[in-house]
Formats: sequence, structure tokens, C-alpha cells
Amino acid sequence: MSASLSSERTLQDQACLAGEQFHKLFYETFDKRRTMLNKLYQDSASMVWNGNPVQSSAKIQQFLDKLPISEHTVDSLDSQPIPPELTPGQTSVAVITSGKVKFEGNKDCNFVQNFTIASTQGGTWKIVSDCFRYQE
Repeated sequence: MSASLSSERTLQDQACLAGEQFHKLFYETFDKRRTMLNKLYQDSASMVWNGNPVQSSAKIQQFLDKLPISEHTVDSLDSQPIPPELTPGQTSVAVITSGKVKFEGNKDCNFVQNFTIASTQGGTWKIVSDCFRYQE
């Protein structure tokens, strides 16, 4: 196996592990400790929620705090490394989830959510961008 294939495989393995750990933490926090969600976002993160753009972790937290109590079920997960030349000096991963969400007082609804997460110097992952969309 060439060094580039080995390196690419390592990035793919890292992306899969990061996506698996991240999505579990994100949805558990969203459903059980939503007031802590802003800690998962970079300060300058952006979010688009069903076409509504929100900029900064503080404003994202304010937006999400207004939503009813929720319960997410993730049915599918895909994680892909973002090529290093696109995010120089930072390891980034695209994480795509889909499943069902039930907000208190509403019926279950299918959703798709796309994240770009980036590693920090401390070794944790932070959300750079988040795009949520109901699937009707």
C-alpha cells in the first residue's frame, strides 16, 4: 500500500470515528442538556435551520433554546474527511445524519442534518457549520 493510500485510509478511519462519537454526543446533548449545545459549536459557527440562517454559537444557542423538548432517532450516519488542502492547518470532517425527530406536541418528522466539524488544538471537535432540514 502506498503512503498516500495509507494516509487517505487513516483520514477515512479518523472521520468515521469522529462522526460516530460526535453524533452520539450532539443528539444526546440536544435532547437531554440543550442548554449546553453552544459548547459544541465554534464561536463563529453558522447554522441554517429549515432555511433560517443563524450566525455565532451564542445566537445558535438562543435559537435552539426556543424549540420544544425533543427526541431524535438517527437512522443513518455518514462521515467523510474533508481534504486537508481545503482546510489548511485544520482537520475537518463532513458528518451527515438522517432520522426522525419528535418535538413535544408534534408528530414525528423525518430530518437530514449536515455538519462540518473541525478539530481543535485540544483534540476535541467543534461544529463549524450545521444545516438542518425537515424531510416531508
